[in-house]
Amino acid sequence: MGKLGKISTIKKEYNSAGMQTMQGGLSQRGLSRIPGTGVFKYPYKELDGRYRTGLDAEAAYITGVFKYPYKELDGRYRTGLDAEAAYIKRINDPTERELEVERVTALREKLEDALGGIDLGPRAIFWNYGLSKSTDDTSHVQTVKLLDGDNYFDLSITFQELAFSWLRVHPTVASSYQAWERGDYPADTQFYVVDDDIENAVVFKKKQLINKAIAKFDLMSPEKKRKVARLLGLPVTEDSKEDFVYNQVDNVLKQTEFSSGKYQGLSTVEVFNRFADMKENLLHIKDLVKQAIAHSVYRVKSSGRVFEGEFELAKDEEELVKFLANDDNQDELITLEQKLKSKKLASV
Repeated sequence: MGKLGKISTIKKEYNSAGMQTMQGGLSQRGLSRIPGTGVFKYPYKELDGRYRTGLDAEAAYITGVFKYPYKELDGRYRTGLDAEAAYIKRINDPTERELEVERVTALREKLEDALGGIDLGPRAIFWNYGLSKSTDDTSHVQTVKLLDGDNYFDLSITFQELAFSWLRVHPTVASSYQAWERGDYPADTQFYVVDDDIENAVVFKKKQLINKAIAKFDLMSPEKKRKVARLLGLPVTEDSKEDFVYNQVDNVLKQTEFSSGKYQGLSTVEVFNRFADMKENLLHIKDLVKQAIAHSVYRVKSSGRVFEGEFELAKDEEELVKFLANDDNQDELITLEQKLKSKKLASV
């Protein structure tokens, strides 16, 4: 047997105090349903004529859970082999999104080749399981029955790897136990994917990006380090010592994503690289505007509009930066530098 894919039952605790419940009794025995019974998964047809798979609790007379490929509302099946899939576009973390695109692209090419060049695109006739003539029909996808406990897929067998590919992205199968715990899936979700390889790959990739960002930061001049740090929203001034600046940026990068502020929810490495790779003149102007706001040369209203006194300068910070970056407006840029310098001296 080759490498295995694994989908397991989510073990849930039931309060059986007072009156003993059936679910509580099953839970105590390490089960989620009565032995010999199960739930069929039937295709669900959307109002626009497109199919989706759903749980049907009434069909509880056969062992296991039947799963079918999930079909997106736009007519695309969620195959686990589609680099343009909606679920991939919804992945917020850029590293995880990049890895998923690379994984599904390579896997689709591998499986199409193994099946003799059959089209596994998201709208291919292959995914219409209703056309399957038998369990030996290799020209169409086969349904899968998930049993209570651990369900293993031998990834050295093409059709088992294919099944695991679409099951692991099925909307009724949690992508991990942690994802189910934090509420990314409905509370009644019954299964989750156990895939340590993917989780390890994500962690490895993130650590690589963090280490590369720190190495890039090491090579910057002290002045540029301060500018980048300030643009990341850190409390860094011209008087901040280099070790303080370094520790501040290092701590941010290792947080993986911003937990608050302007960049909340964004990748810290991605935002850092945005500034680290920026042209020096644009970085300088962005830093000037940031400092001008911090020292009250400018003020930003709740609408985002930037004012100097009662005079509106720009609809937002980005528009002001573009204005100051224009070669025709260099006098205004020099004036801002002088105003900021005077403001700093007055506050000493």
